[in-house]
Amino acid sequence: MQRISQHRIDAEIAAVRENREFKIEDGSLQTACQQSCPADAIVFGNINDPNSRVAKLKALDRNYGLLADLNTRPRTTYLAEIRNPNTELEA
Repeated sequence: MQRISQHRIDAEIAAVRENREFKIEDGSLQTACQQSCPADAIVFGNINDPNSRVAKLKALDRNYGLLADLNTRPRTTYLAEIRNPNTELEA
């Protein structure tokens, strides 16, 4: 949390100095759990921005939320693993 707060403060100060709008670019900062995950399996971002990585991942057909069919509206969603059950198609 402290690292994210410091990054935000630095970005805001730079925006004021350069007389531009304050905005943190998508993917410009990562949480500790994102940095430590070698599979890049944890993604945070702005789902309201259609160009952000997390919004593009949520738009995939593989995206699902636990108990979403019960209208629980979960904030955390997952991507289903792609598996090929037909071994004859493997190359």
